[in-house]
Amino acid sequence: MNAFEELFSDIDGGRVLDVATGEGGYIPVLRSYLGSFTHITGLDMKQLLLRKAQKKLDIERIEFTQMNAEHLGFETKTLDTVNIAASLHHLENVRRVLAEMKRVLKPGGKFILTEMHRDGGTEEQFTAIRIHHWAAAVDTSLGILHDRTFARQEIIDFVDELNLVNIEIRDFSGKMINPRDASAMAGISEYLDRYHQRLVSKSSNEMLLQQELELRASLTSKGFQREPLLVIIAERA
Repeated sequence: MNAFEELFSDIDGGRVLDVATGEGGYIPVLRSYLGSFTHITGLDMKQLLLRKAQKKLDIERIEFTQMNAEHLGFETKTLDTVNIAASLHHLENVRRVLAEMKRVLKPGGKFILTEMHRDGGTEEQFTAIRIHHWAAAVDTSLGILHDRTFARQEIIDFVDELNLVNIEIRDFSGKMINPRDASAMAGISEYLDRYHQRLVSKSSNEMLLQQELELRASLTSKGFQREPLLVIIAERA
């Protein structure tokens, strides 16, 4: 059984909200593995990303809308499931967004959070974390909101502050059997290339360019394993 199927198959999603959906990358996970759902709304501030999401996921019962996650345009206690995935480190005010997610969630509704964190256990994972943090520094240098990933306990603390109940915490190591897996290595190389082009097209930050060379060397010598992932499922009392 797929790990997400194990986690989500017993959840009756009902009306689902996917916060900071971006290009809708997590919606196929919800659509495939939730036990059921009636409707999924993906929201984001960036219209360009929403257009891409709509193009890829022009599917019945799924829609996308532009909205500020710090001020959700839904009535209090009206949604059955709220989800946020791989987005905490892109938010200006994490606590405000999570509080809004709780506000719109019905009593007994499901709160789902999936986030990578920086507490990697292998050299290969540390390389991946450093690459992600370098990309965040590139975006920051260009005025784009993108912070370093949080520590595992910081993420748990954010959720603890919400006073949710029936909290389930699952860890996924991100470790691959082969840290030199060709597909994974190609993917992370493309990620570096994409951020390199972003950097040189707008800036000539020599420090970041030097860091890129060091990261590429580390990737070549040590390989790559994905950042560890934390999944938290809880309910509103």
